[in-house]
Amino acid sequence: MTSITAHQNHLSSAESRRQLEESTARALDRYRSEFEALRANTARLRSEREAREAESPLKLPKGRKAIKQI
Repeated sequence: MTSITAHQNHLSSAESRRQLEESTARALDRYRSEFEALRANTARLRSEREAREAESPLKLPKGRKAIKQI
């Protein structure tokens, strides 16, 4: 049986750094795409809500809260 040296067993520091940078770049890309999807969905929902509010007449709240707001 041959022994494996530490150099053969582990990646070089340059290779480790390269892999870390690639992994970080992929994670950042994924984060950005998820953030943009969330932003687009929020904008869509906001425009739908505003359209519903524009179509329906103003509704006043009922009960004790209505008295406090007036």
